Amino acid sequence: MIAEFKIINDPLRPSICTNLCSVCCRNNGSDRKKIGCCSYEPEFCLFDLVFLYLNYPDIYEQILKKGQIIKGYNGIMVEMKAGLNQCPYVSGSGCLLPKDATTPLCRLYVCRQAAKFGPSFIEEKFDEYFSSKEYHLNQYLNSHLNNEMDLSSSKLHDFVKEFSEPINSMISEIDRNNPPIETFTQEINLEDFKL
Repeated sequence: MIAEFKIINDPLRPSICTNLCSVCCRNNGSDRKKIGCCSYEPEFCLFDLVFLYLNYPDIYEQILKKGQIIKGYNGIMVEMKAGLNQCPYVSGSGCLLPKDATTPLCRLYVCRQAAKFGPSFIEEKFDEYFSSKEYHLNQYLNSHLNNEMDLSSSKLHDFVKEFSEPINSMISEIDRNNPPIETFTQEINLEDFKL
């Protein structure tokens, strides 16, 4: 099998894609209890919500309607609880969301089993998030959120709506057209990946 990795160096919403997720033994179609990355219940941070509000309003509405507001590693977040201990956006063919609509973890994390077949720097990509423009915009939003302890969905929506235009102005200056893409391929034995 050819292991493929594609790193999209979008200056605002970078991402990593690999075909190894589709053959991950943790996501065996006959196993009802998924234990791999797709068991993760995604947590959308404030910047994700504003980005989705501006670019994917249908996805934003669904997340706000069905998600649970939590205090997470990235400040105030909305966690998508599926009740099935798996991501509500996972399908047999992968994630149903557009890549730039997913959370930083979903866009930038590659498990160690897969990463060993990619370029040596691939595991550092998620750590780079914490020095990115995207992270700093999220910190900016968290610093302006008041009364976070009694935050309802409607209050969160009002906040996202209020800050969508200032954030849109900030990100409109970022050139996201034709971001540099790096691709890496390597012939692997599928059994080596499953170990």
